[in-house]
Amino acid sequence: MSFFKKKKCFICNARTGTRFCMRNGAEICWHDCNNIRVDQKCPDDCEYSVKSNGIMSLRAKTDSQSEYIDVLKVQMTLWINKPQKVFADQIPFTLAESEEGKQKIIAYLKQFKINPIVPLKYIKERLNLDDLEVVSRQLSYEDKAEDIMQLLYTNEWYELVKSMPQYQYLESNNLIDKFSKFIASHKILKKISNFDLVSSALNKERNNALVYFDINNKYDLTINLQLDNEKWILKSIIAGSLDLINSEQEALQQVAVLLSKNETSKAFDLLSKYANIYLMSSDFEYYWGIYYTYLKNSKKAEIHFLQAVILDPAFIEAKYNYALLMHSKAKMHQAKKLYQEILNEAPTEPKTLNNLASMYIDEKEYGKAAELLNTCISKNPDFDLAKQNLERIKEFI
Repeated sequence: MSFFKKKKCFICNARTGTRFCMRNGAEICWHDCNNIRVDQKCPDDCEYSVKSNGIMSLRAKTDSQSEYIDVLKVQMTLWINKPQKVFADQIPFTLAESEEGKQKIIAYLKQFKINPIVPLKYIKERLNLDDLEVVSRQLSYEDKAEDIMQLLYTNEWYELVKSMPQYQYLESNNLIDKFSKFIASHKILKKISNFDLVSSALNKERNNALVYFDINNKYDLTINLQLDNEKWILKSIIAGSLDLINSEQEALQQVAVLLSKNETSKAFDLLSKYANIYLMSSDFEYYWGIYYTYLKNSKKAEIHFLQAVILDPAFIEAKYNYALLMHSKAKMHQAKKLYQEILNEAPTEPKTLNNLASMYIDEKEYGKAAELLNTCISKNPDFDLAKQNLERIKEFI
């Protein structure tokens, strides 16, 4: 979360300034930077200066794909409205008033091998070039991130869940409403009035992307996406800029150390801070559960362990702790289901094998209990509790 007042763009005085403009001597947004720099009059030592030899040749640093597409559109607008030597100094906009002129423009554009990212459709629509064939651009991670932002803006939590890898699990376990209440509780997410894509980054393997937004001209928000079966899905949301993604593990380690030392007051302060940044972190929800377990507040511990499972159904320790609470509250059906889910993922997890066996003992299902206990002991020969439970039922098997 950004607690410092952001500088407004010197030109529009609406969006946040994201870079220093050497021509204006002030911070400006990338939108206005694009409007200025296409005239190619920026100082050469400005890293965002534009170099261009024509409509299909543009070199410029951009912080996102959206910015690059926008600067191309600005360049195209200039091209459309200026005399062009290739058309005997005629203006393309005027030339396109006749069918013959349109065909000349189309013939010229067909000479180029055009990358699908180039918004040729923009020229087609501006000049009514109905015969110009345009290759549709494949939806990118930025498009997906903007779709997610739109869902956050409209509070469409159910549709948001469909963008997440755990959707099927949440739906089959009737947990979507609980997730919706959890995600809607974050004050930034439920009060989005406007958003602007600032920058993005793609990892070397091209299967993970970060897209950074300015929210309400006040807050920073980063959408963390991962590629799954050629589709971009929502991995997490961070109330901060791109660089915070690399700080999460360090933050988790700090909290873990404090909890291991039973320094609960300091742990609370860090959890409060980081949980407001890493808004969909199953790890921080898990540590909240551990924190409340230390305080013997089982009600709040249960809430957080469940939220950790909702955010990551494969998080075995979180699921085990939640199952254990269900078990202690005699919610046997839920506990047994959770224990079985754990064993489906980790068939030799000792505590789960023993606890599920103890449930079967209480139900006088001694054969099932013995099978689980034998598996537990064979893989964990020093697990005394499992040995004691097996000894209890020897006369019944």
